[in-house]
Amino acid sequence: MMNKIKLPPPVVFIGCATAMVYVPALITFPQWIWLIASLVFASMLIAGMSLWQFLQARTTVSPLALEQTSTLVVAGVYKISRNPMYLSLALLLLAWALWLGSLSAVIFFILFIVVMTKWQIKQEEQVLEQLFGQTYLDYKQKVRRWL
Repeated sequence: MMNKIKLPPPVVFIGCATAMVYVPALITFPQWIWLIASLVFASMLIAGMSLWQFLQARTTVSPLALEQTSTLVVAGVYKISRNPMYLSLALLLLAWALWLGSLSAVIFFILFIVVMTKWQIKQEEQVLEQLFGQTYLDYKQKVRRWL
């Protein structure tokens, strides 16, 4: 069925954010405060809306307890992204890389997306397919994985 997830998504996020600080800045650029603030705002808005949808549906928000998912959430922000919670973390990482002003830090933004897709999202998709069958497959056809 599903391989055990070794690191919860917030741990992967914190690991990437921490690594961004320590990676040598090979190419630097100025901080674009308006862009950073916009990304942070968008991240917080998306996270809040996605958590609200899960609370409204009374289903688990834990990526470690997928088998306990009782409802397929497809409303609100889930009409735009199948993974808005991870999208919000990715946007926050991008804002952090821009704040650091280092192109090297952007590597960890990309790494986060790759790791989350390969070792988290694809496993979640398998579980949701088993739980919700054709309903989930139809949803997958309508809504993109990230954006």
